[in-house]
Amino acid sequence: MLKILRNIKFIYVFWVFFYFFLFCLLLRGSFNYLDPDFGWHLKVGQEIAQTGTVPHLNHYNYTFTGNWVDHEWLSNLLVYQLDSHFGYPAVVIFFVLVIILVLILLNIWAHRVIPERLTFNIAFFQFLGTVASLPHFGVRIQELGLLFLLLLLLIITQYNKNKNWLILLWLPPLLYLWACLHASFLIGFFLAGAWLAIKISEKIFIHFWGESWFNPTRLLKRKEIFIFAGSLVSSFVVTLFTPYKLELYSFLGKTYFQKTFYQNHIQEWLSQFYFPLNYWQLIYLAFLVMALILAVCYSRRHEKHQRLDLWALFLAVLFIFLSFKSRRHFPLMFVATFIFMIETFSLALKTPRSAGKTRFNIWLKLYLLICLFLVALFQLVQTRIVRDPFRSFCRTYPCRAVSFLQARPEYNSFNLLNDYGWGGYLIKNLPERKLFIDGRLPQITISDRTYLEEYYEFYKKDGAIAEKLKQYQIRLILMPVRDRDFKIKKWEKLFFGIKEEELGARNYLRDYLIASPDWQPIYYDGTAVVYFKKI
Repeated sequence: MLKILRNIKFIYVFWVFFYFFLFCLLLRGSFNYLDPDFGWHLKVGQEIAQTGTVPHLNHYNYTFTGNWVDHEWLSNLLVYQLDSHFGYPAVVIFFVLVIILVLILLNIWAHRVIPERLTFNIAFFQFLGTVASLPHFGVRIQELGLLFLLLLLLIITQYNKNKNWLILLWLPPLLYLWACLHASFLIGFFLAGAWLAIKISEKIFIHFWGESWFNPTRLLKRKEIFIFAGSLVSSFVVTLFTPYKLELYSFLGKTYFQKTFYQNHIQEWLSQFYFPLNYWQLIYLAFLVMALILAVCYSRRHEKHQRLDLWALFLAVLFIFLSFKSRRHFPLMFVATFIFMIETFSLALKTPRSAGKTRFNIWLKLYLLICLFLVALFQLVQTRIVRDPFRSFCRTYPCRAVSFLQARPEYNSFNLLNDYGWGGYLIKNLPERKLFIDGRLPQITISDRTYLEEYYEFYKKDGAIAEKLKQYQIRLILMPVRDRDFKIKKWEKLFFGIKEEELGARNYLRDYLIASPDWQPIYYDGTAVVYFKKI
């Protein structure tokens, strides 16, 4: 073994073991839960495959029967085809490999940008960022946005470095495909436009105040600015040839930019300051804030390789703000600022090149590889392979309640009020029944408020629950037996001065159903309860 380590570069073996460990870690995390939206992604993908067209008319809800835009239509089709031909494990592995590919590309990029040997710096921040992002990883369509964001940043970086317009030929097809896969393509357009604005601002700044704060080799000529602007306009034009055309922009603008109610009521959209706190994310954000401060301090030296990079600083400030505002943006921040983080800390720490090999180093390397292999093997052994996710998570989803409703067609004609988090599951497993709400359209306008706001009207204390149920002619209610419990550590109670009962809102709908003589439970298990209103 020692002889092999002497003949083979340790760095290559280390990265193989390291990414194998992250693969096993992500695999275990992905199989440990079922994403609430996976059911409707599969069902819509099936609809696209069978009809040969993207969905327009919403036929999954009885509350909203207008048109909708599936901004993830191509992702849904790909996930459905992958699941139907190879099974759910193949879907999980695919999304895990997407994250591993992003990490490897970031690794290669970092090694090309920074001349020092940064193996353990890169490994440390990739491990920390991956662990912090685990709540957002799994079978999640937004993971594809991470890969496309990275590719966009690579295109911008290469154009800025080489000034070769041929690299921009990749920009229109990239953004077109991104627009068919996920709505995060809007972030791509925003970042590309911001980079162009920064480059123009740099030219103006240097024209009036000189070059002392900027590296002149990074400036673009007027011709190069026009070429990039033309490529960006062309990218926008080609997205108008997606199946939804301009309707895609209209739908996203109306649903996600005009209303912000969802940012305070959907778990993954919550701020970093909501309990339960994600300490891994807060630690990573602390490192990034530290890197931002170091970058500004080092720029004051006015050395050529340390001059202020407005683009890197813009990405850092923007995504720090977005990540604190909403946890959902943390993986995007991880990808967009990783090179900035590594470059800044390498400059601050002045990582030296290793000076020769010793016998101790070889044993230390062997020990490190064994540790990586063992922790990867532990993750793999602890992984529970799930083949049918809709029958494997019955503690958190209403599997038995769905079977109960399917076996009793006498209830099919009654409107059902379902739990928001179960909407995607019910679309796939109870397709014969239209629902009140699901995760596709939380921001669609209904009754002069968003869909999600209208849903939460059923849980208010103002005594209008009976009127809301009557308004939608609801006679069936499917809801969890108990609400989500928030567990707080003892030191959190002491330090923050809060109690667990203060975190969870009281379920006034459940109180009403229990107290009302008009409603009776017709099904109950450890997960779900079905209430029925007598005439």
